[in-house]
Amino acid sequence: MAVRPPPSRPVPPFADAARRRSLREALARAPNPAGIRVFAYGSLMWNPCFEATARRVAVLHGYRRAFCIWTVHARGTLSRPGLGLALEPRAGASCAGVLFDLSPSLGADGLLPLWEREMWTAVYRPQWVRVTVDNVRADALAFVVDPSQPQYAGDLPIAEQARYIAAAAGKFGSCRDYLAETVEALRAEGVPDPDLEALFFEVEQGGPPAAARPDAGG
Repeated sequence: MAVRPPPSRPVPPFADAARRRSLREALARAPNPAGIRVFAYGSLMWNPCFEATARRVAVLHGYRRAFCIWTVHARGTLSRPGLGLALEPRAGASCAGVLFDLSPSLGADGLLPLWEREMWTAVYRPQWVRVTVDNVRADALAFVVDPSQPQYAGDLPIAEQARYIAAAAGKFGSCRDYLAETVEALRAEGVPDPDLEALFFEVEQGGPPAAARPDAGG
Protein backbone atom coordinates (compact mmCIF):
# COMPACT_ATOMS: atom_id res chain seq x y z
CA MET A 1 0.00 0.00 0.00
CA ALA A 2 1.32 3.43 -0.94
CA VAL A 3 2.68 5.71 1.77
CA ARG A 4 0.44 8.61 2.76
CA PRO A 5 1.56 11.84 4.45
CA PRO A 6 0.50 12.75 8.00
CA PRO A 7 -2.74 14.72 8.45
CA SER A 8 -2.26 18.45 8.00
CA ARG A 9 -5.08 19.35 10.41
CA PRO A 10 -6.59 17.86 13.58
CA VAL A 11 -8.46 14.60 13.06
CA PRO A 12 -12.04 15.06 14.29
CA PRO A 13 -13.22 12.57 16.92
CA PHE A 14 -16.15 10.28 16.33
CA ALA A 15 -19.38 11.91 17.50
CA ASP A 16 -20.66 10.26 20.70
CA ALA A 17 -23.88 9.15 19.00
CA ALA A 18 -21.97 7.58 16.10
CA ARG A 19 -19.59 5.84 18.49
CA ARG A 20 -22.47 4.34 20.49
CA ARG A 21 -24.17 3.28 17.25
CA SER A 22 -20.95 1.57 16.15
CA LEU A 23 -20.86 -0.32 19.45
CA ARG A 24 -24.49 -1.43 19.15
CA GLU A 25 -23.95 -2.57 15.57
CA ALA A 26 -20.84 -4.54 16.48
CA LEU A 27 -22.62 -6.32 19.34
CA ALA A 28 -25.54 -7.10 17.03
CA ARG A 29 -23.08 -8.93 14.74
CA ALA A 30 -21.48 -10.89 17.60
CA PRO A 31 -21.35 -14.64 16.82
CA ASN A 32 -21.93 -15.38 20.52
CA PRO A 33 -23.32 -12.36 22.41
CA ALA A 34 -23.13 -14.28 25.71
CA GLY A 35 -19.39 -14.85 25.37
CA ILE A 36 -17.61 -11.72 24.13
CA ARG A 37 -13.87 -11.97 23.55
CA VAL A 38 -11.45 -9.21 22.54
CA PHE A 39 -8.23 -9.79 20.61
CA ALA A 40 -5.55 -7.36 21.79
CA TYR A 41 -2.45 -6.77 19.67
CA GLY A 42 -1.14 -3.42 20.97
CA SER A 43 -1.62 -1.33 24.09
CA LEU A 44 -4.68 -3.30 25.20
CA MET A 45 -2.31 -6.18 25.98
CA TRP A 46 -0.53 -4.20 28.68
CA ASN A 47 -3.15 -1.60 29.51
CA PRO A 48 -6.67 -3.02 29.08
CA CYS A 49 -9.64 -0.80 29.85
CA PHE A 50 -12.04 -3.57 30.88
CA GLU A 51 -12.34 -6.39 33.39
CA ALA A 52 -11.53 -9.81 31.93
CA THR A 53 -12.33 -13.25 33.29
CA ALA A 54 -9.40 -14.86 31.43
CA ARG A 55 -6.49 -13.99 29.16
CA ARG A 56 -4.64 -16.32 26.80
CA VAL A 57 -2.16 -16.04 23.96
CA ALA A 58 -3.89 -16.26 20.58
CA VAL A 59 -2.89 -15.98 16.92
CA LEU A 60 -4.82 -14.23 14.18
CA HIS A 61 -4.00 -15.44 10.67
CA GLY A 62 -4.37 -13.34 7.54
CA TYR A 63 -3.55 -10.06 9.29
CA ARG A 64 -0.37 -8.20 10.17
CA ARG A 65 0.34 -5.86 13.09
CA ALA A 66 1.96 -2.68 11.81
CA PHE A 67 2.67 0.94 12.66
CA CYS A 68 0.49 2.07 9.79
CA ILE A 69 -1.64 4.88 11.27
CA TRP A 70 -0.68 8.45 12.04
CA THR A 71 -1.27 9.79 15.53
CA VAL A 72 -1.34 13.55 16.01
CA HIS A 73 -2.97 13.52 19.44
CA ALA A 74 -2.39 10.44 21.60
CA ARG A 75 1.29 9.82 20.77
CA GLY A 76 2.18 12.72 18.50
CA THR A 77 1.25 16.22 17.38
CA LEU A 78 0.60 17.91 14.06
CA SER A 79 4.13 19.31 14.08
CA ARG A 80 5.71 16.00 15.13
CA PRO A 81 3.33 13.22 14.09
CA GLY A 82 3.73 9.78 15.58
CA LEU A 83 2.65 6.33 14.47
CA GLY A 84 0.18 3.91 16.02
CA LEU A 85 -0.42 0.20 15.66
CA ALA A 86 -3.24 -1.33 13.68
CA LEU A 87 -4.27 -4.66 12.28
CA GLU A 88 -4.21 -4.82 8.50
CA PRO A 89 -5.37 -7.70 6.26
CA ARG A 90 -2.36 -9.32 4.61
CA ALA A 91 -2.28 -12.70 2.83
CA GLY A 92 0.05 -15.16 4.53
CA ALA A 93 0.62 -12.96 7.58
CA SER A 94 -0.14 -13.77 11.20
CA CYS A 95 -0.30 -11.76 14.40
CA ALA A 96 0.10 -13.08 17.94
CA GLY A 97 -1.61 -11.25 20.77
CA VAL A 98 -3.78 -11.71 23.84
CA LEU A 99 -7.34 -12.98 23.83
CA PHE A 100 -9.44 -11.57 26.66
CA ASP A 101 -12.64 -13.28 27.79
CA LEU A 102 -15.12 -10.72 29.09
CA SER A 103 -17.82 -11.23 31.66
CA PRO A 104 -21.24 -11.98 30.11
CA SER A 105 -22.68 -9.33 32.45
CA LEU A 106 -20.51 -6.55 31.01
CA GLY A 107 -23.00 -5.45 28.34
CA ALA A 108 -22.81 -2.45 26.04
CA ASP A 109 -22.26 0.05 28.84
CA GLY A 110 -19.27 -1.95 30.04
CA LEU A 111 -17.76 -1.91 26.56
CA LEU A 112 -18.19 1.82 26.07
CA PRO A 113 -14.74 2.67 27.57
CA LEU A 114 -13.21 0.33 24.98
CA TRP A 115 -15.04 2.14 22.19
CA GLU A 116 -14.08 5.55 23.55
CA ARG A 117 -10.46 4.48 23.45
CA GLU A 118 -10.20 2.47 20.23
CA MET A 119 -12.90 4.33 18.30
CA TRP A 120 -12.00 7.85 19.35
CA THR A 121 -11.69 8.56 15.63
CA ALA A 122 -12.94 6.41 12.78
CA VAL A 123 -9.51 5.00 11.87
CA TYR A 124 -10.49 1.48 12.98
CA ARG A 125 -13.32 -0.83 12.01
CA PRO A 126 -14.57 -3.15 14.77
CA GLN A 127 -14.66 -6.61 13.22
CA TRP A 128 -15.31 -10.15 14.38
CA VAL A 129 -12.38 -12.37 13.51
CA ARG A 130 -11.42 -15.99 14.20
CA VAL A 131 -8.28 -16.52 16.23
CA THR A 132 -6.49 -19.72 17.22
CA VAL A 133 -6.08 -20.27 20.97
CA ASP A 134 -4.93 -23.55 22.53
CA ASN A 135 -5.28 -25.17 19.06
CA VAL A 136 -8.96 -24.21 18.92
CA ARG A 137 -10.62 -21.52 16.81
CA ALA A 138 -12.50 -18.80 18.66
CA ASP A 139 -14.45 -15.71 17.61
CA ALA A 140 -13.12 -12.40 18.88
CA LEU A 141 -13.61 -8.70 18.45
CA ALA A 142 -10.66 -6.87 16.90
CA PHE A 143 -10.02 -3.35 15.66
CA VAL A 144 -8.85 -3.33 12.03
CA VAL A 145 -7.53 -0.30 10.18
CA ASP A 146 -9.79 1.54 7.73
CA PRO A 147 -7.43 2.46 4.85
CA SER A 148 -9.85 5.10 3.58
CA GLN A 149 -9.26 7.26 6.67
CA PRO A 150 -6.77 10.20 6.64
CA GLN A 151 -4.85 8.67 9.54
CA TYR A 152 -3.83 5.66 7.46
CA ALA A 153 -0.10 5.87 6.74
CA GLY A 154 0.43 2.87 4.46
CA ASP A 155 3.69 0.93 4.22
CA LEU A 156 6.37 3.24 5.59
CA PRO A 157 9.92 1.82 5.37
CA ILE A 158 11.29 0.74 8.74
CA ALA A 159 13.81 3.61 8.83
CA GLU A 160 11.00 6.14 8.31
CA GLN A 161 8.89 4.50 11.01
CA ALA A 162 11.81 4.67 13.42
CA ARG A 163 12.45 8.37 12.77
CA TYR A 164 8.83 9.31 13.44
CA ILE A 165 8.54 7.08 16.51
CA ALA A 166 11.78 8.40 18.03
CA ALA A 167 10.65 12.03 17.72
CA ALA A 168 6.95 11.94 18.63
CA ALA A 169 5.06 12.37 21.89
CA GLY A 170 1.47 13.32 22.62
CA LYS A 171 -1.22 13.42 25.27
CA PHE A 172 -0.61 9.84 26.43
CA GLY A 173 3.19 9.82 26.26
CA SER A 174 5.95 9.17 23.78
CA CYS A 175 5.65 7.04 20.70
CA ARG A 176 8.90 5.32 21.64
CA ASP A 177 7.47 4.18 24.99
CA TYR A 178 4.34 2.89 23.24
CA LEU A 179 6.54 0.71 21.03
CA ALA A 180 8.71 -0.39 23.96
CA GLU A 181 5.72 -1.40 26.11
CA THR A 182 4.25 -3.44 23.24
CA VAL A 183 7.57 -5.17 22.57
CA GLU A 184 7.92 -6.03 26.26
CA ALA A 185 4.32 -7.28 26.53
CA LEU A 186 4.84 -9.67 23.62
CA ARG A 187 8.11 -10.90 25.10
CA ALA A 188 6.38 -11.50 28.44
CA GLU A 189 3.70 -13.57 26.70
CA GLY A 190 6.39 -15.65 24.98
CA VAL A 191 5.49 -14.46 21.48
CA PRO A 192 8.01 -11.74 20.52
CA ASP A 193 7.27 -10.04 17.21
CA PRO A 194 10.37 -10.03 14.94
CA ASP A 195 9.18 -6.98 13.01
CA LEU A 196 8.59 -4.93 16.16
CA GLU A 197 11.90 -6.13 17.61
CA ALA A 198 13.70 -4.90 14.48
CA LEU A 199 11.85 -1.59 14.61
CA PHE A 200 12.64 -1.11 18.29
CA PHE A 201 16.32 -1.82 17.61
CA GLU A 202 16.23 0.83 14.86
CA VAL A 203 14.64 3.38 17.21
CA GLU A 204 17.14 2.63 19.97
CA GLN A 205 20.06 3.20 17.60
CA GLY A 206 19.19 6.88 17.78
CA GLY A 207 19.09 7.74 14.10
CA PRO A 208 18.09 11.24 12.97
CA PRO A 209 14.53 12.03 14.09
CA ALA A 210 11.83 13.04 11.68
CA ALA A 211 11.94 16.78 11.12
CA ALA A 212 9.20 18.89 12.63
CA ARG A 213 6.73 20.37 10.18
CA PRO A 214 7.15 24.15 10.41
CA ASP A 215 3.77 24.83 8.84
CA ALA A 216 1.77 22.77 11.35
CA GLY A 217 0.44 23.68 14.73
CA GLY A 218 1.05 21.61 17.86
